[in-house]
Amino acid sequence: MAVAALSLLSPWGLLVCATALVPVAVLVLISRRQWRAAQALGLVPERGRAIVPLAVAAAAACVSLGIAAAQPVVTTTTTRSARSDSEIVVAVDVSRSMLASSAPGGQDRLQRARGVARQLRLAAPDVPAGLSGLTDRLLPYLFPTLDDRVFSEALERSVQADAPPPQDVSEVATTFEPLAALPRDGFFSPSVTNRTCVLVTDGETRAPTAAGAGLTGKRGCRLVVVRVGGSGDRIYGANGRPEAGYRPESSAADAVGRLAQSAGGAAFDEGDVAGAAAAVREAAERGPVTSLGAARSIRSLAPFFAGIALALVVGIVLVRLAGVLARRLPSRRRRDYHSPPEARPRRAV
Repeated sequence: MAVAALSLLSPWGLLVCATALVPVAVLVLISRRQWRAAQALGLVPERGRAIVPLAVAAAAACVSLGIAAAQPVVTTTTTRSARSDSEIVVAVDVSRSMLASSAPGGQDRLQRARGVARQLRLAAPDVPAGLSGLTDRLLPYLFPTLDDRVFSEALERSVQADAPPPQDVSEVATTFEPLAALPRDGFFSPSVTNRTCVLVTDGETRAPTAAGAGLTGKRGCRLVVVRVGGSGDRIYGANGRPEAGYRPESSAADAVGRLAQSAGGAAFDEGDVAGAAAAVREAAERGPVTSLGAARSIRSLAPFFAGIALALVVGIVLVRLAGVLARRLPSRRRRDYHSPPEARPRRAV
């Protein structure tokens, strides 16, 4: 829950707003002088409409400057809470097959996997989430945290193809066997009993798909798998041609389904991210909720009002310059083209 409040750091700065009376007073004096001069000459007084917008703009600039001098700030207080006995670890397949895409220059599987991981993390924002990369081994990038900014940065910077590279050289590098390390090798906090494992993969694996059995048990985790990619994907080179050595695995979807079944979890396609997010939410939103206190953020509005004042002043100056130029140019034309011939300057022959 967020609550915002407006306050002034230097309330006496509002006295600068009183200078707005100066252009108003000037407007009144000029109008009165014009009226008296017109009366003395027997003319109809002209209303000072031309100067009114400039006077109003000058007054607004003074008011904006006064508000800026008062240093207004908006203080936002956010009260945060978190699940104290629940954590999520998102494992992203970073094997080279994740570079495949449906067309040259299109989004590859790894880019789409990052987007899926991001959405699944947002499904349970009050649950600490970690991040790992998977090939034929599992590497932790980030241990469970509530800081969404840190998670996003790790997702963009660390989740890269072949990071880590596979230990064995093979045509199909990914294996699901290392997933068994998630609940036992320190990926989760030891005291946490409610654990959720999320895997985003293209499903192209060379290992038995019964590997999910290692995620079950008293200290195991609930598994949610999302498969990205399709049978028409290829790995394209810089010249736009597909690599001859890569062909998608036709059994990828079945492999993902068997993995989820062996772990007692759920499998989804990237077209059903909403369903996967609901499964993550149902698995992770459990256990007691603990208040983390309040966090405050302060945003100054002084630069905004100072910018308004500067823009108004610049606008007034430009309008005045345009008026001066508009008056001078016609007078030159009249002198050159409407004066009698004897008054025109003679050109040398």
